[in-house]
Amino acid sequence: MKTITLGKSGDQPFKINGIGVSKVHATVTIDDYGRWILADCNSTNGTFVRNETTGELMRVGPQGMQISEMSFIVLGADNSAGCCFYAKQLTNPGDYVDEHLYMRNKKLEFDQEEENVTKRAKWVRLSIFIVMLVFTIGTVFWQLADPKSTGMMFHVYRGLSLLTMGATTFYDAQGKRSKIIKKRKLFSQCPNPECDRKLSSDEIENLKCGRCQK
Repeated sequence: MKTITLGKSGDQPFKINGIGVSKVHATVTIDDYGRWILADCNSTNGTFVRNETTGELMRVGPQGMQISEMSFIVLGADNSAGCCFYAKQLTNPGDYVDEHLYMRNKKLEFDQEEENVTKRAKWVRLSIFIVMLVFTIGTVFWQLADPKSTGMMFHVYRGLSLLTMGATTFYDAQGKRSKIIKKRKLFSQCPNPECDRKLSSDEIENLKCGRCQK
């Protein structure tokens, strides 16, 4: 069993200088079965682990939480006042290959999500166009067959306008894209614990941070 203390006075294999990190902030215990347990040491600003599905930060208490080697740990805030790193850096410091590959794979997932949103939006627009075309042609033939049905075209177009508004509201493509972009940023933190930079899409693709070159 091995226990690593995290903090400004911790024995982790890298420096932590963030003003929001306590001297003894948290611990990571690796037991004889290879299980990783992260526990907060009653720190001032809290210890968090990123949810790998939603990207949201989950608070870790003194009772501890089981994590994995690729869990993303946040001590304090996820900016220069805190410290963020993948748990793997505690046992294999300075090697960021796995982290960068993980980030690139997540980026590809988000890119695919965004592409799917675009395809669905096109399908919705095409469906609306077809429906409007069918109703318009049908209305024209109706009026030709029954000239007394004056004003029918107006009511049809009014109904189609409401249908269009309802369909675009129901499937808000722009809103979905905004959520994907926001979520993508949650997985863009530089894997170097001493760098608090959010990486661009190009940096993630190139597997290197432009600031720290890690």
